Amino acid sequence: MLKIYKIFYGFLLRYKWQFVLFLAMSILNSVSYSIQPYFYKLFIDAIPSNNFRVLLTILIGYIVVRILEMLFDILTYFIGDVVVFPASRDARLSVFKKVQDLDFAYHTSKSTGSIISIFKRGDNAFFDINHVLHVRLLPIIVNFIIVLVFFYKIDWQISLLIFISFTINAILAKFLIKKNIAARKLYNKHEDRISAVIVDNLINFETVKFFAKEDWEYTRLQNRFKPWLKYLWQFANTFRLIDISVGSVGNIALFFILFLGLQKLSHFQLSAGDYIMIIGFISSFYPRFFELIYELRNLAKHQVDIKKYFSVFAIDNLVKDPVSPVKKDKVKGLIEFKDIDFSYPENPKLALKNINLTIKPGESIAFVGHSGTGKTTMVRLLMRFFDPTRGQITIDNIDIKNFTKSQLRSFMGIVPQEPVMFNNTIGYNIGYGDQNATQLDIKKAAKLANLDEFIESLPQKYETKVGERGVKLSGGQKQRLAIARMILSNPDIIIFDEATSQLDSDSEKKIQEAFWKASKNKTTLIIAHRLSTITKADKIVVLKNGEIVEIGTHQQLTSDKNSIYSHFWSLQTQ
Repeated sequence: MLKIYKIFYGFLLRYKWQFVLFLAMSILNSVSYSIQPYFYKLFIDAIPSNNFRVLLTILIGYIVVRILEMLFDILTYFIGDVVVFPASRDARLSVFKKVQDLDFAYHTSKSTGSIISIFKRGDNAFFDINHVLHVRLLPIIVNFIIVLVFFYKIDWQISLLIFISFTINAILAKFLIKKNIAARKLYNKHEDRISAVIVDNLINFETVKFFAKEDWEYTRLQNRFKPWLKYLWQFANTFRLIDISVGSVGNIALFFILFLGLQKLSHFQLSAGDYIMIIGFISSFYPRFFELIYELRNLAKHQVDIKKYFSVFAIDNLVKDPVSPVKKDKVKGLIEFKDIDFSYPENPKLALKNINLTIKPGESIAFVGHSGTGKTTMVRLLMRFFDPTRGQITIDNIDIKNFTKSQLRSFMGIVPQEPVMFNNTIGYNIGYGDQNATQLDIKKAAKLANLDEFIESLPQKYETKVGERGVKLSGGQKQRLAIARMILSNPDIIIFDEATSQLDSDSEKKIQEAFWKASKNKTTLIIAHRLSTITKADKIVVLKNGEIVEIGTHQQLTSDKNSIYSHFWSLQTQ
């Protein structure tokens, strides 16, 4: 946990002097609260003298201390917020940036619902840990020290008794809190599973509706609640155990302290004021003593949440940016795959084997083959979502590892097979390709992608909301929007991943015309299943089982009746 707290305090200490002032206010607040029972002793001991001036002085001192406690309490919370608000913002931004920067492999292996839960609980834990440590625990420790000092001055035996009871409860608390946190971890695990089911359902609600699986989804969630309820009860029962154990030890200790004080009072070893002060200190401290146990438990609970939250910082990227990157604004588009082997981290089987391919600047290359033959994998390697197991990929004779990932990908514009849109307007989604684009630029891109007539027919035109993941658009509309977004980004290298698969024949023809116009003089990679879209490609690369087995133009490959490409062409045309 030391690393976690180092990260935690790293964010708080960005506001060092405010944080120091916050701690000072918290300590002063506790001191002003803790010394109040001492005034009870002064009152009781001064009453026999019947000196009004002395009694009034004690009363004024008591009221001043209470006013100071109130002021310090207000300042503690106010200055604490001055520190924790921006620190929490900084932490969330840092975690978000780290998650954004993590490898493609990390995101494909994580549940969205689980990540959202970690974000939510982690951010709450940041606030709660700050509150527990500096507003709850720190004052209790200060209170405990003051009580020990005053009791020691009265009688060292009383001081020893409260110290022993404190130690026994602390040891007991350690065991009970450990049991509580273990139960919470199991409960959190099942809570995350429930969140994952709910988020998965909401994201894929179309599929649920298509297959009329509402009742099945309800039953699936209902079944997840069975172990959830079991572990929730186990978690809740640990609180009962803490109440019984700590309460019993505390009340026994309280009896012996008051009994010892009563004995000494009866033998005139303590004054009435001393005994009243003991009762006052015990009455003010013991409720906080019980708070200490629960705050320690809360701290341990929040540590679990913030550990998951900050654990993202310990995840190392498989694909790293270079220390001294090459800087280029544009590239010509000469791409070379040299002796490439690659296997995915979770699968030792080679997805690509001995790939050697040169793509000249301005050349259009189409990748063809059965699903799973490595077409998309080649694009992922080019974009450095993964690094090759063996070999080298270069652009303009520069190893792509010498570019930062963001710069490398800025050279490329991709139209994926299944475009995903932001839950924003059509104009925003097209303009995402170039954040400096004007409305006129967005309209030009839409026109080139054969999308302008559709947009103009909408009541809100470019301000029309597309819904989450673009759910309000048809498949073809989403693809044309993705094409417009790519066109607007004006990339040096264009990647089409079966980008016309969901278009009707008329739209496909128009998109092809727009595509070839947009890709003129640009290096273009096309992943294709519909072969009619690639007949104009300069070169067609046929893959089988992760290897290149054929290369040629459409005419060259179809002229060989024994070629795999010719077989594919015959299947589609006949």
